Amino acid sequence: MPLTPVQLVALQAACQAALPGDQINDVPLELTVPQWADESEWGIHQPGNNPFGIKALPGETYTRDITSESPTSAVKNVEQNFESFPSLAAAFSRHAELISTGEPYKAAFAQYEDDRDITALIQNIAPIYARANNYATIILEIGRMPQVVTAIAEARGT
Repeated sequence: MPLTPVQLVALQAACQAALPGDQINDVPLELTVPQWADESEWGIHQPGNNPFGIKALPGETYTRDITSESPTSAVKNVEQNFESFPSLAAAFSRHAELISTGEPYKAAFAQYEDDRDITALIQNIAPIYARANNYATIILEIGRMPQVVTAIAEARGT
């Protein structure tokens, strides 16, 4: 699927915003950029500069938004507080911090640090990160899109 000019601009901005997480936290753009694309609908839905749906903790600045939750087997829409960020880069940094140091992702990220296998990292965090059974497949497919591969390479200067 070719991206529109608006999507390409948003993709380039996302790659630049994600770069510090790649360089500082070692969380690869090949994970975070496709997650951004899927979760924000290519930058369309980023309330409070939060494309990842990171929930606000008590005392944090937040934006209220509707999300689908499934505390039981039934999915329902609920209003929740999502952390607000001063910039898209700050959201990517927080996301990279969660992936690289968060308890739920610790084993998956440690394996990635050892083997540098992006596919395994995505497959290992997917069941923790998202409800959708095909989340890993979606993220991997987005990451293989030629426009995404090119944008990531350009952000890294390679």
